[in-house]
Amino acid sequence: MLNKRKPRSEFSRNFLTLMTGTTIAQAIPIAISPILTRIYTPEDFGVFALFISIVSMMAVISTAKYEMSILLPKQENFAYQLVVLSGFFVIMSSVLYLISLVFVESFLYRFDTIYYLIPATVLFIGLNNTFDKYNNRIKNYKLMSYQRIIKTTVESVISISFMFFLHLKTGLIWGFVLGFFVSSGTMLYINAKYFHAKALRVSKTKMRSLAQKYSNFPKYNMPHALLNTLSSHTPIFLIPIFYTNTTLGFYALGVKMVQAPLGLVSSALFNVLGQKMAEEHAKGNEIYSLYKQMIKKLLFVALSLIPLFLFADELFAFVFGAQWREAGEYVQIMMPILLATFVLSPLSSIPHIFQQQKKALYIEIFSTMAKIVPFLLGAYFLKLEIQSVLMFYVSLQFFIFVYGLRWSYSLVKKHSLEVGQ
Repeated sequence: MLNKRKPRSEFSRNFLTLMTGTTIAQAIPIAISPILTRIYTPEDFGVFALFISIVSMMAVISTAKYEMSILLPKQENFAYQLVVLSGFFVIMSSVLYLISLVFVESFLYRFDTIYYLIPATVLFIGLNNTFDKYNNRIKNYKLMSYQRIIKTTVESVISISFMFFLHLKTGLIWGFVLGFFVSSGTMLYINAKYFHAKALRVSKTKMRSLAQKYSNFPKYNMPHALLNTLSSHTPIFLIPIFYTNTTLGFYALGVKMVQAPLGLVSSALFNVLGQKMAEEHAKGNEIYSLYKQMIKKLLFVALSLIPLFLFADELFAFVFGAQWREAGEYVQIMMPILLATFVLSPLSSIPHIFQQQKKALYIEIFSTMAKIVPFLLGAYFLKLEIQSVLMFYVSLQFFIFVYGLRWSYSLVKKHSLEVGQ
């Protein structure tokens, strides 16, 4: 009886394994959010959001994006060389960031000492992303699930305890950093044992050869990823310039609380779907049917969530406290973009599979410009309220998302026709 209820396909089993772990991992910070919003101020959340945005931009290029290529080689030894190559770039990037911080504070600008956590955080995130991709390759979805739970558990405990016992307003930042530290350390320890058991050894010759073979990743995917991170965090960087850290805190919490549950489905699909598509494409099989199936499911979920967005202001006031109603209002405005991102994110591996990183980069450049314009025109020149600027922002981005969806569809459809010939 129980065996009959288990998912029959490998894809379904992998997705459910990763989905379960990710769901638990996301549920933990969401569950403690009502506590955090009552012990930290909107301004504290604003500073936290700014720290995350800075670290995210630095971390996304720390591997030169070679971790994205780990899924592609057929030979296990080649994938291992790419893991080492990614780790090398992460370490070098972290050292470079540390030297840069010391130089800037010594000669140009003095900043809060909390920002000295940036190099270490970049190291932990870079290693975390690298091993996450490798475990995705070997289909170790249990470890991927466990490390997500470990990360958010540590982050949540630290965020609450540091404020309660140490009265640190930067407790949110410390929780974020230590969560990634424990998560990356766990995967490093387990995967190192796996590498040893497989007798995998580093080869500088193979590493150089693979670095050249997958050079499109640092050439096109790395600047693309940097622009994507910059554009996704554009409001985080620009809101405190034109408005206040308190406004930033409202915006950051609102978007985070919505992206967390949407992201758990989206990231699980990205990992499992990306691995499956890369595998099928390497075998010379069509991936159109899998793509079409996922689009239908994502659109169905997105449309079913619209009623919740319509009452976001009331929900935020009830769950997080009356002072956070404004965060819910921002979520209502951002609804089209949040749902469009949910639909398109799991498909972001398609340009990598078809070696279309160059065009993807051009689209991201245009998208980034379109995210800056509303703030420069609306906030700086027209002196509009933040709500009006966000409406302008959403209008431009929605059209770009539609174009991106049509482009990914055309790539998959064209390939399916070629395979069928």
